[in-house]
Amino acid sequence: MKTKKRHKKRETSPATMLAEEVAALRRDLRATVRAYAARLEIDLAESMKAVASTKRAETLARDQLHEIRELTIMLRKRKLKPEKGRRKDLRKIDSLIRDLHSVTHPGAAGGASK
Repeated sequence: MKTKKRHKKRETSPATMLAEEVAALRRDLRATVRAYAARLEIDLAESMKAVASTKRAETLARDQLHEIRELTIMLRKRKLKPEKGRRKDLRKIDSLIRDLHSVTHPGAAGGASK
């Protein structure tokens, strides 16, 4: 004959349940931020590698030179306040990296889609 294990029923108040959910949300936030930052870092590293291996200016097509100048200006004019940790700054960074990656990897499927 099997004996049943008795589970000690613990008292869970609404505040305890909320605290557990907040802790779970915190874990999800950290995991999401790590994955998001890793994706951006990979795209940026790939773009940097592509830019570093770019041919000399004399051998680039006119439209490629134009794209490079446009990206340089766009990156130079970025206005961010990283110390504030704002979503709008993250969106700007994401957009810049996506634009840069789309130019340096024109055939790549957009892994950084909205």
